[in-house]
Amino acid sequence: MANGYMTKLQGYVYEGRLANGAANPVPNGLIMVQGTVKTGANANVDKLVLPAADADTKFVCTEVTDIFGGVVAYRFVVQELSKRYYFVENSFQYGVEEYMPYDKREYTQPVGELMRAHPLLVGEEFVTTCVTGTPTVGTAYGVKADGTIG
Repeated sequence: MANGYMTKLQGYVYEGRLANGAANPVPNGLIMVQGTVKTGANANVDKLVLPAADADTKFVCTEVTDIFGGVVAYRFVVQELSKRYYFVENSFQYGVEEYMPYDKREYTQPVGELMRAHPLLVGEEFVTTCVTGTPTVGTAYGVKADGTIG
């Protein structure tokens, strides 16, 4: 189960403005970047896509919590950003499932559908289960090409 939510919010949540431009449904808690579809019926539509690997961006792990059944959540604070990243939040926690497509079985955002995503700012905190490896408290991590932190 992929999970992601903001804990200290400084900016606005862009709900329903950007769509999932990845090739597959994406789980909540991923880090994405804004891109534009170049071809097809949705040409020039703003979408969120998976990023290139980025070691210059730094997210510091501040807490590791075993939620339940072996699912581990990691709290990060944004220390440095080399570009504008968006954090995909849990839609089902905010009651938007009534008007936004959302797969409650897989906790994913469908391809091409509008997403709840927040542009990250330095100093903000967020919690996610979408990590590569096993982050440790006090260590800074970058963004992987699959949108995870590690």
